[in-house]
Amino acid sequence: MTTQQTASAPAINFREAEPFQFLGQPTQLRASAESTNGAFGLIEHWSLPPGFGSPYHTHRNEDETFYVLEGEVAFVCDGNWMRGGPGTYVFGPRGVPHGFQVIGNTPARMLILATPGGFEQFVLELSMPIDTPPAPPDMAKLGATAAKFGIDIHGPLPELPAGFIKPDSSDVKALNQRWIDAFNDRDWVAEASFRAHNFRATLSGSPEPLDGNAWPAFLKGFAAAFPDSRIETHSIIAEGNTSVTHWTISGTHRDIFNGIPATGRKVSFTGIEHNRFENGKLVDHHSQFDLVGLLGQLGAMPQ
Repeated sequence: MTTQQTASAPAINFREAEPFQFLGQPTQLRASAESTNGAFGLIEHWSLPPGFGSPYHTHRNEDETFYVLEGEVAFVCDGNWMRGGPGTYVFGPRGVPHGFQVIGNTPARMLILATPGGFEQFVLELSMPIDTPPAPPDMAKLGATAAKFGIDIHGPLPELPAGFIKPDSSDVKALNQRWIDAFNDRDWVAEASFRAHNFRATLSGSPEPLDGNAWPAFLKGFAAAFPDSRIETHSIIAEGNTSVTHWTISGTHRDIFNGIPATGRKVSFTGIEHNRFENGKLVDHHSQFDLVGLLGQLGAMPQ
């Protein structure tokens, strides 16, 4: 609903506009081709549950773009997967198959912009009253309506990569391992998604705890100094919302670390970390490792 129906005049959409269901999910029209001189249509998905995914589809008439407001969403474009949290913008060009799936353990909220306008009429034609009991979409109707609006439905999304699937937030042992896996994969987006906004890390040799800004810089600096480094977990013990992990890190010294120029030496050192989680997010990280042994391997002090 807009306050002005003349296409050449400014138009305002209100938050109080009547919501509806699209593919069983609460949705609201924010702008239409009618209110934007045909430039674009804009819809908002209020709450997409974890696991919800669109069909794999191709637009023939418009480009589709996505902006994530809340939660974490995986996007696939021409068979290539990417993911992002709040603030992520993804472009799905016309003529290229794409889709999305909500990952993580919390619902997602997202804006979808289609240019030029017209796609929103497809959404409205398939809309249902907001209080309609949830039910799987009628695929025959979906396919027929999509064809009418120049959208090709290819079927289910390609298989989601294993690393994109989040464990249960109550399984701190799995969360701890996935966090380590993110480092081994150098997936900094995934690594950050496991940390709470008030994350703190206390490390051997560090004069003070690292916060959520200092930690990524340390982690990326270590990965640059030891580009082939990997963490091998020997055991993870979990109780309640805490976990204790025994690990070994091995790698080759290829860049400056702790003021020490690259030596080309292969190193290996062990450590134990204690992690505390809240609501599936890592809050406190305490890591005690053989810093003296590492420096000795780099020739910075006697073995």
